[in-house]
Amino acid sequence: MCISLILSNLSFALWPIFLVEFKDIWILTNTDVGWISGSYFIGYLLLTPVYVGLTDKYDAKWIVIIASISVCLACFSLWFFAVGFWSTCLIWGVVGSGLAGTYMPGLQVLNERLNMTDRVKLTPWYTSSFGLSNGISFAVIGYLFANFSWKIACYTTSISAALSAIIILFLTTSHNQKKDITERKFFDLRPAFKNKEALGYIFSYGTHTYELFAYRAWIFTFLLWASLRTPNTISSELISLIIGIFMFIGMVSSLMGAKFCLDYGRKKVLMIIGFATFVFSVICAISISLPLWVIIILVGIYHAFIMLDSGALTAGTVSVSDDNERGAILAFHSIIGFAGGAIAGPIIGFILDINGGTNNTSAWIFAFISMGLGSLFVFLIQYRSLVTRIKN
Repeated sequence: MCISLILSNLSFALWPIFLVEFKDIWILTNTDVGWISGSYFIGYLLLTPVYVGLTDKYDAKWIVIIASISVCLACFSLWFFAVGFWSTCLIWGVVGSGLAGTYMPGLQVLNERLNMTDRVKLTPWYTSSFGLSNGISFAVIGYLFANFSWKIACYTTSISAALSAIIILFLTTSHNQKKDITERKFFDLRPAFKNKEALGYIFSYGTHTYELFAYRAWIFTFLLWASLRTPNTISSELISLIIGIFMFIGMVSSLMGAKFCLDYGRKKVLMIIGFATFVFSVICAISISLPLWVIIILVGIYHAFIMLDSGALTAGTVSVSDDNERGAILAFHSIIGFAGGAIAGPIIGFILDINGGTNNTSAWIFAFISMGLGSLFVFLIQYRSLVTRIKN
C-alpha cells in the first residue's frame, strides 16, 4: 500500500515546481498561484466524502484502483489542455480528487485486513509514506524541471499512477466481509460529529494540514528566491533534491512523533509538538536574512517539526473510531484536514502579494509566521481537549 501511494502521488510536486515557469508565462499573481495550488485540495475535499464513505460499504481496494486511474488521466490532461488559470485549476483539482480515492481509502484497505493493535502501530507508517511520496515527487519532478519539459513530467506521473493501479489490482487480496451499515447512507458523516474525542484530533489535523501544505506549496519558490539573492546560487535541481530530503526526514519525524504519543500520552505530546513548532516557525521568519546554508538547515528542521504530529493525529482518530463508523469518521477527518490544505496556498499567496511579493524579505517573514499559526491551533485544541477530559 505504501508503494502504491508513492506511485499514485508522484504528481504532487508538478505545480509547486513548475509554477515558477508558468507564473510569468500566464502573468499570474501569487494569489492566483495559491488558488491553483489550493484547487488540488479542493478536488480532494469534494471527493473525499464519496470515496471514503463508500469504503464502509465496498472493498476499498476497488476505490483505490479507480482513483489511481483518474490521476493517470488527469496528468495526461494537464499535458494537452492546461493553457491558463482556469483550465489548470480544473485539471489540477481532478488530480487532487484522485488523492481522495487513494490516501484514506488506502488506509481503509489496511484497516479491513488488520486487527486494532496492528492498525494503531502501522497507521503512522502509512501516513508517513504520504510525506515520503511528496519528497520523492519533489526530487523526481525537480530533476525533470531542470533537464526536460513539463510535458515529460506529466507523462511520467501518468505512467506512475497507472502502475499504482496495477499493483493494487494484482498484489492486494479482496476483502469480501459484509459490512453491517444498512441504516446509514455512505454520505452520512454523523458518526464523526457524535464522537467528541475524534473531533479534537480531526480539527487539529485540519490546522496541521494547513501549515504543512502552505509550506510544501511555497518552499521551492522560497528557496529559489533565497538562492538567487546570494552569490553562491544553487541549481533548481539541487533545491528540489534538498526538499525531497526534507520530506524523507519528515517521514522519520512523523514516526517518532507517533512513538512519543504511544509512550508518553497522545494529547500531552501533541500539545508540546504544536507549541514548539509554532516557536520554530517564528525562528525561521526572523532568520531569513542569514546565509543560505543556515536558512536551508532551519527550514528543514521546521518541516521536521511540522511532521512530528502528522501520523499521530490520524492514528488518534483511528484509535477512537468503531469499525463500522471508521470510514465516515476518516472521511470527515480528511475533509477538515484537506480543507486546511485548500486554503493554505491562497492565504500564503495573498500574504506575499500584500507585502511586496516573493522578492520581498518582509513578505516571507509574514508568510512563515502565518504558516506556524497552524501548529499554535493544534496546541490550543489539544489543550482544551485535555482539560475537558480531566474535568469529566
